[in-house]
Amino acid sequence: MIRAVLIDLGDTLVHLARPWDDVFRDNLESLYAYLRGEGLNSAFDEFTKIFIRGFESASTVSHFYKIEIPLQDIVSKTLRKSKFRQPDLAFVDSAVIEFYKPEIDAWKLYPDTVETLSALEDSGFDLGLVSNSKSDWAVRAILDKHGLRRFFKVIVTSAALRKRKPKPDPFAEALSGLGVKPSEAVFVGDSLQADILGARTFGIRSIHVLRKPIEHPLLVVPEATVNSLSEALEQITRWSNASSGISSVG
Repeated sequence: MIRAVLIDLGDTLVHLARPWDDVFRDNLESLYAYLRGEGLNSAFDEFTKIFIRGFESASTVSHFYKIEIPLQDIVSKTLRKSKFRQPDLAFVDSAVIEFYKPEIDAWKLYPDTVETLSALEDSGFDLGLVSNSKSDWAVRAILDKHGLRRFFKVIVTSAALRKRKPKPDPFAEALSGLGVKPSEAVFVGDSLQADILGARTFGIRSIHVLRKPIEHPLLVVPEATVNSLSEALEQITRWSNASSGISSVG
């Protein structure tokens, strides 16, 4: 019996409306402007070189070891190397928010996101969000911007856990929060490696939303592949009806 649906965020419920390189540049300019106002003396090019080096290093570690290095850590390290005054945690948190402001604005809803979440909720499924992100705050800000947080009883981010999908920790955290077993859940996501492999390894049925060219096509086979959230809803409904003994034939 299906009791819960876990869902990814980026490229599943929302998508970037502008190229990532442009958004990242705007993020850096927003962060730099904030820090200059707080006394940073470094030139923009010098500052961004240090930041990007730390960001790329953290991303490489995250990719290979599936651990998350939150943006707070990257900003703190950048400030130390830029010979900025010793910042406290509240200041670093504020800097992270300034960094993400342009990116929050760039995330847009897929046209069937709200309709699908509403239908899942109306059908009695408990919903959980599981997202790989360097910032727990950014994930929640994106949800709040689009009015999506109300749908989710559990929100799990790799930044908060410091563990990334496909490691089992984010999936276990979400299931525990919802009080369901792996066999009682379905995971919906766009990444074969992070979402589908992680869910299947943990014993959760998976639906791959085909948003972009498939990476690692032989890595794992999902139970279902769809082209939209609406199709994912139809698949979950079919599975739920089958497990309940309800015929889909009128």
